[in-house]
Amino acid sequence: MLILLLVGFTTVLNAQSTTNRGRVVINEYMPWPSAGCGATAEFIELLNFGPGPMDIGCYILTDGDYSITIPPNTILQPGQFYVIAGQNTIPVPCANIDSTITVDLNWNTCGCTSAPIPTTGDGLFTDGGSASEQLVLMDPNANVVDAVVRDLKEPSALITTSGVGGCPQQDFDLDLMNVQYEVLGMSAGRGNSFARLLDGDCGWVKDPQQSGSATNNTPGDKSEISYLMDIVDASQCGSVYGSIEIHVKHADYSVIFPMNYTIVFDVDNDGDFDFNDSYTYGVDVSPPSITVSGLFTGKYRITVASVNGCFLESFDFQILSCFSVLPVKLEYFRLIRTGVQETFEWKVTDVEDIQSMTMQKSNDGFVFETAADVTNHSEVSYQIYRHTAQTPVAKFYRLKIRTLTGRAIYSPIVRTGTASHIVIPKLWPSPAKDMAYVSLDATDFENVPYKVFNSTGSLVASGNWHLGRGKNVVELPVQKLPTGVYQLLILRDNQPTTVRFVRQ
Repeated sequence: MLILLLVGFTTVLNAQSTTNRGRVVINEYMPWPSAGCGATAEFIELLNFGPGPMDIGCYILTDGDYSITIPPNTILQPGQFYVIAGQNTIPVPCANIDSTITVDLNWNTCGCTSAPIPTTGDGLFTDGGSASEQLVLMDPNANVVDAVVRDLKEPSALITTSGVGGCPQQDFDLDLMNVQYEVLGMSAGRGNSFARLLDGDCGWVKDPQQSGSATNNTPGDKSEISYLMDIVDASQCGSVYGSIEIHVKHADYSVIFPMNYTIVFDVDNDGDFDFNDSYTYGVDVSPPSITVSGLFTGKYRITVASVNGCFLESFDFQILSCFSVLPVKLEYFRLIRTGVQETFEWKVTDVEDIQSMTMQKSNDGFVFETAADVTNHSEVSYQIYRHTAQTPVAKFYRLKIRTLTGRAIYSPIVRTGTASHIVIPKLWPSPAKDMAYVSLDATDFENVPYKVFNSTGSLVASGNWHLGRGKNVVELPVQKLPTGVYQLLILRDNQPTTVRFVRQ
């Protein structure tokens, strides 16, 4: 989990360019057109996934033998496709099964290639057989933005790029570069384009229903990753700022983390995310979720991506201004055991401001999913609810309360089975200035290691607490930590527990 405090919202930009506000990927390409379409019907489709516009002028596209430089001042809006091919239009069904495609850049007439690209035979790519042509997209400084290969890449050559429109010329040889490729794996075939399963996804398909300059998304296609965004604090009220949490669900977090994201704030409140707005770039090194806090009142869009720059997903949300609301409060959440029956019991006040309540379950204490919806709300000032499970199917449970303002309130986590104690301990004060205190219960003498991580996931402090039997209040020195948001990781009972706090 990464926690980023954005109070003051200082703009942090990707160092590549002051006009980079989005995520551009190779979204589809056709290496071997159908008979009758010709070699110049080969195409590459780029996509700007957002959250903001991108100036892709002077970007370089190469197969290792030739390079194509996109002319300066080429602006790609969020969600916009950019098709590069060897002719101005590609008729049905050579690039799109349903319609003729108007090409954005013709590599045979643009004067932007490293050398003339063949118009017959193999064309830009090698056709059929064991061909494993690679495709690499680079920024104007020859930094790799995206790279894909069908199987094993073919030998490349030394290339000097075009200086079209004053773009800086670059010399490179892919064989001498450490390029991390997305390996597609499927075999080549005439008339088949290689496309991402969903726009911006990490999965690829060989699709005979070409979709050049159109979305790849088809009914029933489903990514191997899923996201869920919660608005934790939906309004900015005094010293309390808005915050969101994006939960990431994947079978193997090691292949998608560290994840990164770009968040844009609609500074001029015009409803558009453009070059006039404020962008912040962040990296999350620890699964399974990203928390962004310190958000001012206004409109936002956040785009997240895996370590490979794919599995892209965007969310629009709004932080509201402060207004009077009833203070929904969770008094307690506990597990009561009678024989084999386990009953979860909790008490909330001001239930008339509750939109929904959900019991959530988890097998690891970190990634939660819905176990049951709680619908028996009461119109009184407080109410005790009970939810009974004869045989719990998970090790950990928590309660999620959604208020009418959109705020999400989470209970402490309760562990089922033989240990019914609350997993998340209490830490106070937060914000803390010199010393924070943590309350921990122990049934015996115990040595408990802890670690503290900052908002970028870096370890900034560590130590050990020695617990005695019963209730313990231990000290956490914070006076040497810079102002910001931190995560305390408590390594106890072979089950890591995290607590968020603020250093003032």
